[in-house]
Amino acid sequence: MAGVDPDDCCRGAHAAAQRGEFTQATVWDACRTGIRDAIESQLDDEQASPVIIDGLPTIGKTQHATDIAFGLDVPAAILTHRYETRDEHLNLAAEHQKTVAEIPTLDRDCPTRRGDHGSGWAERINDYRSRGASPTYLHYYLQDALPCMQDGDCPYLARWDAVEGADVVIGGPAHAALDRVVDDRVVIFDEDPGTAFRTEFDANQLSTAISTFLRRNDDLPVDNHFGLIGAATNESMDAIRDAIRDELSDNISIASPREAVDDDDGHAEAPTAVLAMLELGGPIIGDTAPAEYDWDDQLREEAGLDYVELPDGSQVVYDHAESRIIIRRPPDLTDSRAVVGLDGTPVEELWRGRLGVDDIESWRILCDDCRARYLRDVIGYTFVQTTSHVKPYSSGEYVNRRADFGLIEAVENRHETAPGVITTKSAAERLFEESPSEPFIDIQRVTNRIADVKHYGALRSSNDFTGTEVGIVLGSPHPGDRPLQITAALEGYTAVRDDEGKGTDLDYGIPDRPFLRHYREHKIAQAVLRFGRTTAATVYIHTGVLPEWLAEMVTAGPETVMIDERSEGQRGVIRALLDEAPGTAAEIAKRERVSIGEKQTRDWLKRLRSEGYVSRDDSQPYTWAADGLADAPHTARVRLPDLE
Repeated sequence: MAGVDPDDCCRGAHAAAQRGEFTQATVWDACRTGIRDAIESQLDDEQASPVIIDGLPTIGKTQHATDIAFGLDVPAAILTHRYETRDEHLNLAAEHQKTVAEIPTLDRDCPTRRGDHGSGWAERINDYRSRGASPTYLHYYLQDALPCMQDGDCPYLARWDAVEGADVVIGGPAHAALDRVVDDRVVIFDEDPGTAFRTEFDANQLSTAISTFLRRNDDLPVDNHFGLIGAATNESMDAIRDAIRDELSDNISIASPREAVDDDDGHAEAPTAVLAMLELGGPIIGDTAPAEYDWDDQLREEAGLDYVELPDGSQVVYDHAESRIIIRRPPDLTDSRAVVGLDGTPVEELWRGRLGVDDIESWRILCDDCRARYLRDVIGYTFVQTTSHVKPYSSGEYVNRRADFGLIEAVENRHETAPGVITTKSAAERLFEESPSEPFIDIQRVTNRIADVKHYGALRSSNDFTGTEVGIVLGSPHPGDRPLQITAALEGYTAVRDDEGKGTDLDYGIPDRPFLRHYREHKIAQAVLRFGRTTAATVYIHTGVLPEWLAEMVTAGPETVMIDERSEGQRGVIRALLDEAPGTAAEIAKRERVSIGEKQTRDWLKRLRSEGYVSRDDSQPYTWAADGLADAPHTARVRLPDLE
């Protein structure tokens, strides 16, 4: 690993050897040094590759990035998704003497977009933005009409002056596409830029945007989407194809923001889509690919996708099954002084493609052994894995409300504190918003026992569960085959599901499964480490797919956990005892809420007594009464491991 003494297993161990102790401060020092060394290696050598700092959540990457950026002799840009994280960087910047500026955004800085001049104008601006027009372009193109431009420049434009001269600027990943943000600066991406540089057209949007663009441009020899497909697939139309290429490929950037504002159906990336369809059209309908393009037969035949890189550097994937295209336009970072990414669970293949760089290095702050030492011994995490099953919860289809509610109630009982819960968005809706189809499954009873619910998609850089002592991660995320295949195709890989591999053995035929790990195991790890963070926490992980390094830290595994779902009959007995007076088995069996006979009722009462939730007197026949039953997990009998 670059920059580390070969006798040390990782930067954390190296820092500990120098200090003579392995503490949180030691690991934070290692992270700070790693970020600084990554920047200096590129400042000292223009040929050095960009670097990803592979550092777990909890080791202070955000604070270190701010401190280091202000300590540099060159300007810097820190780019991160969430406004909350940008505010954190800005607050930390107050401790430094150099100038700092937040890169303006429409959401925060444009009165028109904020709705100060009415919802009609706000919706109009939103519509233009959704069709690819940049904020700056909109203000200059519409300046005579925009309310925020009537008394001088809109605050959005005015605040760019401060950006131009600031020592450190703070904004979002999409700002990396602007030369005035990244040129001659050290650029620090605080977390993976994700889909910041992607545009997607579904079949209807694609056809409409292309036809609108062709109809408006008299210099092009076809005037609608079908004409373009004909030109792409007809061998006799070489001259037409060449004319379209000549007209579009001469531009530095094929994209045209004017297309987004001159027609209700236009889009700034319509010219890109036209040129992409011209290059991709041959194999979509015809049998023979154009001779000038080297098609990836495996990608087309096995995954049903095609890929092309256009002259302006934009990359396009075409999805045959859904007739849609995905356009990615990576930023040009060639004139940046240095580029560093901060990521708790990085995948090099994704970082390379998303930043548009040929090579990138990943520097790990902690090796697997030191990660375990840090998380368990220093921070004080305890991890309990409650199932060996994958629990694919992204669609919500496989959510098991009885088992999940039982686990939540049992965890709250054990720790006597409300746990935080992280699951997929669909699972959260299914669990806590949809009415149960079975009797006596009480959503309110469960939500009263949890601190908060978040879904995987809302966790990027989130600190919402910092300090939460108990957490539960329910189910695993997976976007579905198509999003994963498209992500892989953009990075030059063909991802095809192996029919033999399912569950924990799911495989897409790519060594080390980088894209599956990114979408599934890595998101689980990020979720798990949202709890506690700087303080000890116990986290229950209700899925069987964990990164190997995290699986090795599990204190208690699925074999130590029992979740026995309660039937409708047993739930009815619990409800009857909670809502009505004590009674004999025969009396309870006759109550309206109970759907089972006297013998089964007696058997369930005995089981509840063995669990410690029901008592009986010494009379004959016995009279049964609730005894702590209000605290019992009502949808499942749950046994958790003793963690003392």
